[in-house]
Amino acid sequence: MSYTGTSLFPEGLVLFSFKGATYEMLEDLGPGHHGERVLSALQRVKDKVVRRVILKALPLSDSTAVWKEARKRLEEETQLAAFLRHPNIACVHGAHKTKGTLFVITEAVLGFSLNTLLGVAAARGGYGPESFMRYVGARIAGALAHAHTCRSAQGDPLKIVHRAIDPTRIRVTFDGQVKLTDFGVASARLPGQRTTRRPGTRGEVFWASPEALLGQPEDARSDLFTLGMVLLEFATGKHLLSAYNLLSKDLWVLVPEGETEPLRSAIARMRNAWGGVDPEETILRAATFSPADVEAATQTLSEPTRAVFRKLLRRNPAERHMSALTLQDDLAKVLRARGSYTARMAAQEIQAALRGAGQAMAADEEGPKSLRHQDFITTEPGPA
Repeated sequence: MSYTGTSLFPEGLVLFSFKGATYEMLEDLGPGHHGERVLSALQRVKDKVVRRVILKALPLSDSTAVWKEARKRLEEETQLAAFLRHPNIACVHGAHKTKGTLFVITEAVLGFSLNTLLGVAAARGGYGPESFMRYVGARIAGALAHAHTCRSAQGDPLKIVHRAIDPTRIRVTFDGQVKLTDFGVASARLPGQRTTRRPGTRGEVFWASPEALLGQPEDARSDLFTLGMVLLEFATGKHLLSAYNLLSKDLWVLVPEGETEPLRSAIARMRNAWGGVDPEETILRAATFSPADVEAATQTLSEPTRAVFRKLLRRNPAERHMSALTLQDDLAKVLRARGSYTARMAAQEIQAALRGAGQAMAADEEGPKSLRHQDFITTEPGPA
């Protein structure tokens, strides 16, 4: 749904010109995850609409620590984007400072997030198709393989970790292309810097790896675990770190002797890091889930797919797939064993699901505002 608060700019206003193009305000999509305002805009060259883009906007005049940090994040995201050129990663086109505002120009991924598609499947009384899930998983694993192995111009590893993979940041376009969006809280070693992003700045508590929840170092395998959780929920409706019928006191009973105090410290630390969210049950679940829980969660899936999840969803990072490339290969093998699965087939599955749920496909890029959907954007707004 559209943002209903006060818009920063009127519709039709030319916000700025940059590299021969003008950027015209289309719609205010509301606050973003990191303090920025998210805008939909039209890019025009010689009065001709080239494409829709997403703009992340932050004021330059506010000098408080919070806004300085937010601007630093956006600037670092733009720097990082120079290395992230992959067909399954949404592009950041550049940044421009004008009229007291920092604008970051990003690709508008027209289509649907996995979060929306899971909602569509639920409206039909089911979950996402397993073949579709494997297709999406293989494409995102490929995107992560690229990100995780990026090097600087000098050949130094950038050690990029996305750290915020969730169902809203994986998107499928109307023609079945898959995109990973929003590296806004990624950790990386950018040239001339040590490590960007502080440990406390990360994605949603419910989509974090066990090591992130327990305050341990994260690496590329952390992204693989969170991708696995997203794919599992899409195909089964089950979230591995949800306690379901277990209360906190029941989960504490499962904690091995000697680990109680470290867990209490982790919970206290994460309460501060994720202000307003109580992570106790999620952290306890992350510290106590077992392979048997993965078996139970995947019991409705085919055996080859279950085998992928058995390796992917391990508490110990050393027991998971050692790289995104090996995960991509495993998912691709399962896909090939069942025949080809193409972007066109993915698009057809989406259309069938929407028809089955009684929903219409969204309008094209220049459709009326009433038919635009918040789910078009690359960084989905948080609450106002």
